[in-house]
Amino acid sequence: MEQPELALRQPATAGDLVDFAHQNGLATMRRRARTVQKRLGQFMTPPAVARFMAARCLPTEPRETLRILEPAAGAGILAAAMIEALLAHMHRPARIELILCELDARFLPALRRLADRMRRRAHRVGVTLRVAIRMGDFLLSREALDRRPCADLVIANPPYFKINARDPRAAAHADAVYGQPNIYALFMAVCASLVNPAGRWCFITPRSWTNGNYFAAMRRLLVRALRLDALHLFDSRRDHFVHDEILQEAMIAWGTAQAQPHGEVVVSSSAGTADLSEARLAAHPIAQIVGQDEARVIALPAGTHDDPWTAWTATLATYGLRVSTGPVVAFRAAAHLRERAAADTSPLLWMQHIGHMQVRWPIAKKREHIASNAATAWMLVPNENLVLMRRFSPKEDPRRITAAPYLAGTLPGPVLGLENHTNYISRPGGTLSPEETRGLAAFLNSRIVDAYLRNVAGNTQINASDLRRLPLPPIERLIAIGRALDAHATLTQVDAAVAAALAEAPLAVAV
Repeated sequence: MEQPELALRQPATAGDLVDFAHQNGLATMRRRARTVQKRLGQFMTPPAVARFMAARCLPTEPRETLRILEPAAGAGILAAAMIEALLAHMHRPARIELILCELDARFLPALRRLADRMRRRAHRVGVTLRVAIRMGDFLLSREALDRRPCADLVIANPPYFKINARDPRAAAHADAVYGQPNIYALFMAVCASLVNPAGRWCFITPRSWTNGNYFAAMRRLLVRALRLDALHLFDSRRDHFVHDEILQEAMIAWGTAQAQPHGEVVVSSSAGTADLSEARLAAHPIAQIVGQDEARVIALPAGTHDDPWTAWTATLATYGLRVSTGPVVAFRAAAHLRERAAADTSPLLWMQHIGHMQVRWPIAKKREHIASNAATAWMLVPNENLVLMRRFSPKEDPRRITAAPYLAGTLPGPVLGLENHTNYISRPGGTLSPEETRGLAAFLNSRIVDAYLRNVAGNTQINASDLRRLPLPPIERLIAIGRALDAHATLTQVDAAVAAALAEAPLAVAV
């Protein structure tokens, strides 16, 4: 439900602390190679975003003393935004204790200059400000290892890069780790446990933490420690970190350290930084946002109350369909892969063979064939009607899913090899009709599915678990889509056929 009265506001009084920190940060970053910045996962928070984050972290009740932690300070712009907002607030505290943690020693001079300016600014309005600058790895600090509440407010733009599960930081916080973790998720989970009761927590990060198995452990820790209050999404992948060459879907999350399973989450969005003040907000029940199962997936509403996604209850399983991952793992099956066709080989499809609504084979890629014998039988699939998908797509791809209908007999032989970077949909114990195959592939490629997944799935890669949960329209509508499309339909034709077919579907569907 839209709530215009909740229009976003910037702090009433803006000072020079944020701009001072920003300019110091730019000067420091200009003195380093882009490769160093990428290796450290550093992306500068723009001033408008920093002030926007701080505005929602202000305490609702007066406090004599406020303890603030910025665990990945950089040049300290988020701390500057927080101090700026607090000093302009009608209930500003008498004393502020600020801890700035930073691994990169090149930011130390900038942080010292900022700390001095913040102290003088606080003194002018009668507030005592103590600033502690700690150089070192926050995730291995005493506070992070103890995991005891020690801050009334945590605000952060953590580094973004993957670390090995054997990394000391991953080992120290193993309860937040599954697979190959991204370091930003460890910052989020650890800091959630450091917030004092009723304290606030605010992070700007990629959206990938909201779903997927790799972040499930982190999400469980997060929702156990915090109640999510608000989420803000940036629709553009370029217009938030405006000073960095980054293509990343970002979001801001705010939380409060208190157990409250009921309530609402305020969700807002903007294209980037320029239209932050124009963002509209809607409030949604926590149960609609935070999954109640072990995975604790964070699902963002796809639209209004009359959105068809809220009525569709069918999934792939409803229609007897199964999504599987291509069983050919190239390095394990290397002895069976061939560069040329022979009497004892079958076609091998890699993800590069799969495009939107078309399979192109061969494409002069090495090893496009696989031996077909008793040793490889378990890794081959029947040459039947299938929906083939890439497991991984470039961030620049116009759609989250790249799917193609494959019709039986298109390629020679009774079986096919599907490499492990592909997914495929089949009907075990039955057969997908050609119309179902084309219709389902088109639906998955469509703009409506792309928009839905950008809302509910944080990761740009859509895995088999996401596909199993995806709501589907009535099977008759999928068949109608398939009948309306010829082979190798364009995305424009796909969108038109999907829109026409779904317009005929009843809004409420009983399955």
